[in-house]
Parts: sequence; C-alpha cells; structure tokens
Amino acid sequence: MAPPNTVKVLELCRVAPPPDSVTQTSLPLTFFDLPWLRFPPVQRLFFYKSPHSELSFTNSLLPKLKRSLSLTLQHFYPLAGNLIWPPESEKPVIRYVDGDSVLLTIAESNSDFYHLSGNSARDINESHPLIPHLPLSDTLAAVLALQVTVFPNSGFCIGMTMHHAVSDGQTATMFRKSWSSICRSGGSSLLPEFLPIYDRFLIKDTDGLEKNFLNKLVDPNVSDTESNNRSLVVMYPRTPPDTVKVKGTFELSRADMERLRKWVVTRREKDKQTTPLHATTFVLTCAYVWVCLVRAEGIRNKMVSLVFVVDCRARLDPPIPATYFGNCITTRKVVAETCEIMGEDGVAVAVEAISEAIRGLDSGVLRGIEEVLSLTHPTEPEWSMEVAGSTRFGVYGTDFGWGRPIKVETPSIGITGAISLAESRNESGGVEVGLALNTLKMEVFTSLFANGLKCI
Repeated sequence: MAPPNTVKVLELCRVAPPPDSVTQTSLPLTFFDLPWLRFPPVQRLFFYKSPHSELSFTNSLLPKLKRSLSLTLQHFYPLAGNLIWPPESEKPVIRYVDGDSVLLTIAESNSDFYHLSGNSARDINESHPLIPHLPLSDTLAAVLALQVTVFPNSGFCIGMTMHHAVSDGQTATMFRKSWSSICRSGGSSLLPEFLPIYDRFLIKDTDGLEKNFLNKLVDPNVSDTESNNRSLVVMYPRTPPDTVKVKGTFELSRADMERLRKWVVTRREKDKQTTPLHATTFVLTCAYVWVCLVRAEGIRNKMVSLVFVVDCRARLDPPIPATYFGNCITTRKVVAETCEIMGEDGVAVAVEAISEAIRGLDSGVLRGIEEVLSLTHPTEPEWSMEVAGSTRFGVYGTDFGWGRPIKVETPSIGITGAISLAESRNESGGVEVGLALNTLKMEVFTSLFANGLKCI
C-alpha cells in the first residue's frame, strides 16, 4: 500500500463576497435541515488534469478561482456565514455578517496525481490531505471550507467540505455550477436556473415536524450545562480502531444497464408479475450494488436494508422551486430478507423492493419523514447500505475553464459508510459507484461485481 499523501500548505486565505454586496442576515433552519445538524459534513474532491507549473498555477489559475469564488458568494452568502444556536432561539440559524468569509487553503503535493485520481482501490487516508477542514465547535460551525491543491506539471484538485444542515445535494450542485460558470465566463451574473431562493415560508410545517425534531435533538428536561444538548458539534460513527479501509470506484456502462434491465424484466415475466416497475438507472444500480455488497460483507442478519435520499422540491404540495436553498430531502428505507438478496434472483428481488418504495412516494413524500432522524443518528447497530450522491448532479460538468474533471470523489463515504453515485465521465447513461471497505471485503466485492455482470 502506498504511503499517505502529504501536502505543503502554500497559503491560508479567506474569500468573502465583494464589499457591501450583501447585508447582514440570518436564515433559520427548517424541519428539513434539523435531522442533518450533527451529521458528518459532505466532502467532495474534483481532480483536473493541467500541465501547469506551480508558478503558472499561482499567477494565472488561482487568481481566477479566488475572484470567481468571491463573486459567487454574493449570491450564495450563507455559505460564507456560520451556523449558530443563539440562547434566545429555539433552533439553530445560519448567520451572515459583513466580513464573513470562506476559508480557502492553497497547497502543493508531490504525490502521484494519476494514482490519486484513478479508479483502483487505495488507502482512504491517501486522500485526506486534499480535504479541507471545516471548523466546528459547540457554539459555532463554519458552513463551507475549500482547498485547492496543485500537483506541479500534472494537475490540481479542488476539495469542498460543506455542512449538511445547510445544504443538500441540489443546493451544493447549484453553488458548484455557479462558481464554475462565473470562473469560466469571467462574468459576475448567474443564469436564472442557478439563482438561489431563500424564502423559508415555502416550507409548510403543517404536522409539527420541526417541534418533533427539536425535541429529539434537545431534551427539554435536561439543562444545557448538564448535557450540552445545544452543541453544534457533529457526531461521527464509531469504527473499530483496527479497521483499515480502501476506497474504490466501479463503473456500470449503459450496456450493463440494458443487460440488467432485460434480465430483471425476464425474471418478472417468468413470475407473471404485473405491478409497475421502476427499472431506472438509479434503481438498477442500487439493486446490483446492494446484492454484491451484502454478499461481500457476508451478512448474517435476517434482514438487510437500503436507504436512499429523495428530493422533495417537486413532490411537495404545492411544489417549490428547484433553486430553493437548503435541505429539502427525505429518506426512504427498503427492507428485504437477507437470504433472498443473497439468492440467485437477488437483483430482481432488490429491484422489486426499491420499486415498491418509490411507488410509495405517490401517497405523500413526507410520509414517514420522522424516521429520518433515526437514520442520520442511529442508536442501534443495523446493517444497511446507504446511498449518497446522484447521477443527476452532473459532477463531471464542473468546468472552471480548464476542462472537465478527470475524476470526482466523495471521501466522506469513508466516514458514513455509504456508497456514492455519480454519472459516468466516459459515456452518457453510465454510472460510477464509489465505496470504502476493508481490503479483504473490497477484493471480494470487486470479484462479485465483475463476475456478476458476466453472468447476466
């Protein structure tokens, strides 16, 4: 195994919106945000091939990234602010005051750029020096941290760490697309589809969900001094100290998807099933990876589950704009018998189970949303595959003016244990799947993933 990557910090700077472009403001969290308050931050790494020297990067590329970031933050000013929980407030708020800024770290690495941006399994610790640290304390939590690491004469990496209580995947995607668009064009204006909407009155809490979540986050019978239950520090999952994980990326091509789809349809016809089937790219990918992972893990539990995220914006009544800033997501949990997932028709069983969960959204996207808090703050060990990311976020379209990224990763899955999904960089209709496992289980998963496709 290669030694951990090391970097040399060249500069620590703070980037703020242009002076007087934003007034002081605060933005309250909603019931969609609160379940993610203590969830680990979301981390992303974008690798760009660029044969620039360190001097050329510092004098040319870096100033453009800084200037465009400042211009973007005037539209996405909460990202330059902080998450606080004032004594007089029942819930946390995002506060922005003039002068607030985003911490930007500029670093240099002499490690192998192509090794770090490749698909092959490697120690997850090798990517850690590329990930920006998000300052968090009991009373104050930064919202966004960024790091740009240059690999002289090879490329550079943009690392992003974002607080999940402030942003879901859709909001993070809007920011990323806005920043790259402004940097690429050299302008300061945004297209209408990128302009965020901050109106919290769009979120209707008719069922008292906010109160319910707050009661679970803060025990009203215990004082803050006794339990520190208003702390903003996130909760990290406990992992065995001897666990060494490797991170790998696996691809499902468009042709793989078609073969999986035909195989599942054939099985359904054989069993004469007539219920509507959601054999989408998302469902097929989750089903196939779920089956491979259950088998690789050698799960002994009677039941296994899969948890995926649902964007509620278009599903609310009435719907809210796609550019709403903040979390507007819920989760769905799919449960199946382990023996059936491990069986010969495991993929078909998984597709049916996920399809049933999606059909259930038609009866109300907020039905069962109370379960979100138990999923983001598990109290009992239960084997579950969680899904992060989406092929709809278009991460490989993030072009700052120097071409598309050659690799995009989500290192935070090494913390949460989720799998990550992204569209394939190589072809339309394909999918990239990222996951982190210990070395032995990764070898088993790799074999099952490849051989299973050959048998379909």
